[in-house]
Amino acid sequence: MSNEHIASPSAWSKSVAPAWQALKTYWPAILFIQSIALALVLSYYWIEGSRGIFNQIATLKIELGPLFAAACTVFSGGIFPELIKRIFRPKGITPPGFGELIHQFIMWAWVGILVDYFYTLQSVLFGDGTDVTTLLIKVVVDQFIFAPFVSFPLITLWFMLGEAHYRPKPFRESIRLATIRDRVLPLWTTCLIFWPVMLCIVYSLPADLQFPLFLLGNAAYSLLMIFIIRRQNDPHS
Repeated sequence: MSNEHIASPSAWSKSVAPAWQALKTYWPAILFIQSIALALVLSYYWIEGSRGIFNQIATLKIELGPLFAAACTVFSGGIFPELIKRIFRPKGITPPGFGELIHQFIMWAWVGILVDYFYTLQSVLFGDGTDVTTLLIKVVVDQFIFAPFVSFPLITLWFMLGEAHYRPKPFRESIRLATIRDRVLPLWTTCLIFWPVMLCIVYSLPADLQFPLFLLGNAAYSLLMIFIIRRQNDPHS
């Protein structure tokens, strides 16, 4: 196998730098969103009256299906974080334009549907138990199979399509395994820093509430992911 297809130590080192820069840039916003998520989780377990609200959300998700997943992920990954970034965005970072936002919103819509189906598949394959073994299996499959080999490559290709201005030929010519690897690694590194603990909480909830809780984690993680993707295309953004 060519060395081009193997992630060298330098590639891993380069993948950590964008994650660290993203965390330094948006840590106040991330802590703010995570505090909201923690408060909601604690209210589910400790405030009896709150379970009725959570059950209504679960019922709405079942009734609307993929439409719920798409719309809520657009809000959690795109609209809500962008509103938060208007407060916490440091000077010198250019906000996304209207076209870029639409591109992101379309991505979040299909990512939401993809994740929803993946969570359903996890439940079918491994059950809905909350024991340590089941949680560990789901987190490992999520973080070491689904994220690096399914969701992040697809997200990377979607942004490469936008960078090619949706022209098929430049897009095809830009696709290289090494390029995708180098762009996926920073996203995956950041994912491994952020998601494992959050996923333990997500998978410990009833199946119908896992996706709604994912939305909260996604709101925080999207700050990091979009920051990294934009800098891959424009280091000054």
